[in-house]
Amino acid sequence: MEITVPKHLERIKAYVPGKPISEVQAQYGITSPVKLASNENPLGPSPKALEAIRQALSYIHLYPDSHYRKLRQKLAEILGVTPEQVIVGNGSDEIMALIGQALLLPGEEVISPHPAFSIYEKVAILAQAEFKKIPLKDMAIDLEGILKAVSGKTKLIFLTNPHNPTGSFFDIFALNTFLNALPSSVLVVLDEAYVDFVSKERQFNSVELLSKFPNLIILRTFSKAYGLAGLRIGYGVFSKALVGFIEKVRMPFNVNTLAQVAAEAALEDREFLKKTQETIWSGRKFLTKELMDLGVKVYPSEANFILVEVGKQAAWVYEELLKKGVIVRPLANYDLPACLRISIGTPEENQKFLDVFREIWRK
Repeated sequence: MEITVPKHLERIKAYVPGKPISEVQAQYGITSPVKLASNENPLGPSPKALEAIRQALSYIHLYPDSHYRKLRQKLAEILGVTPEQVIVGNGSDEIMALIGQALLLPGEEVISPHPAFSIYEKVAILAQAEFKKIPLKDMAIDLEGILKAVSGKTKLIFLTNPHNPTGSFFDIFALNTFLNALPSSVLVVLDEAYVDFVSKERQFNSVELLSKFPNLIILRTFSKAYGLAGLRIGYGVFSKALVGFIEKVRMPFNVNTLAQVAAEAALEDREFLKKTQETIWSGRKFLTKELMDLGVKVYPSEANFILVEVGKQAAWVYEELLKKGVIVRPLANYDLPACLRISIGTPEENQKFLDVFREIWRK
């Protein structure tokens, strides 16, 4: 049987996730690998979220609230927006897909820093839009370079802050300057998946810019700081002018009941969030110092991971770490073949990584 598929699908590359624990266990016979590859919460899920899930199990035979009213209201109160400005998705990447479906036309242009999250390019290709990559500058997003690349065809720009996979960060002044210089017809998707890990002294509230820049879209997730990656839930904050278009393409019941109640409870778990942040901040500082003391280049990070440059032997280092039960993220598919991305774990996991890395580094 011959099946005809759209030609533009040939341009899409499959997403490459971090190596799962089960695969390392099977391949190397290691019972308890340390996974520092996927930027997950090392403390697990929010305890309040777990309790909410237990209580909700008795009614999962019912359809979820398709408009996630309780969660939407709670997010709106925290963010200082109206509930109608909030859209919740099956992970923030679903909301990216909705943005592409609703707002992109074939032949229009999407700009992204490079390297970046691969879903940005996928969104553009599925909409049959052109995708323009702007190289990083000193491993950070080149905002000026992106502005220079804007053309009459440019419809949407993806920015990540803090940036994945480098951990770099730009402040509110840089963002405000960028948005001021941009035509109001160009949409900016600000992906803030890692915003909860920004150092206290550098934090800012991007939502405050929405009233001034209706072309700004802010995306956040419950996967990282709240430990709900397995439930797939994220949200977007939009201007009132844009949100209606997204609702038109959103499928009903796109967020399941357990994810909704877990997210509601997680927002109340301030103690867990604080503990997570402190774990990341202290672990990030510890690993950065220890690796730099070994002569390894570590790039500044405001995320829950660090980017390290280990040279031509990066693939070998990655494999040697695997053999010892430590999973990190190789970055050849990000066009950074000399680098590894290391998620911040618990103090014990960080120490295990460091001990194994020292042993390998001395060879």
